Amino acid sequence: HHRYSFVMKFRTAKISESKKLAIIHLESFKDFFLSSLGERFLNTYYKSCLKSDESIAICAVDENENLIGFSVGSIQSKGFHKRLIIQNFPAFMLQGIIILFSNPKALLRLSNNLGKNTDKKDDGNYAELLSIGVLPKHNGQGIGKELIKRFEEEAIIKGCKEIALTTDFDKNNKVLEFYKSTGYTIYYEFITYPNRKMYKLKKELK
Repeated sequence: HHRYSFVMKFRTAKISESKKLAIIHLESFKDFFLSSLGERFLNTYYKSCLKSDESIAICAVDENENLIGFSVGSIQSKGFHKRLIIQNFPAFMLQGIIILFSNPKALLRLSNNLGKNTDKKDDGNYAELLSIGVLPKHNGQGIGKELIKRFEEEAIIKGCKEIALTTDFDKNNKVLEFYKSTGYTIYYEFITYPNRKMYKLKKELK
């Protein structure tokens, strides 16, 4: 399998592409919690991220400018989601009301996990890779690695010294190996509501 069997470009994602990010997210993370909140919520979330001047958003496109992958995150982890919600309060409020009626348990879980500092020594003073997704049919082509690399390069330009991310603890060896191979190490482990064990990984940016 060639690294890319076609011409691949990487660029900054545009605000108008938030819906495409949401769709790739749903394709890449079928059984994950955020996906259960649906495309409209994800669209609101990604649009808010893309609008924020604290965010980094890289996308991979094919020769026809079709989006096939993305990496999104913030240059300052601490308080990022709270600021995002405040800046886009009406949009999140609307999605919250919709979820309240369609999936109330999810709303509880969302509010319980938002911006929780999970470790005493974690000051949140680093960049954070919040989400990375590649369309399943393009897996194994090195796109994810490249998306992380571009994300980190952008973070360095913006003055970040360290970068962190969160990933599942259980049945997640392939993903962990992937991150370890790109230089991440385990920072600590923690439990999210209701009872999901997670790793926080971290990497020094040089």
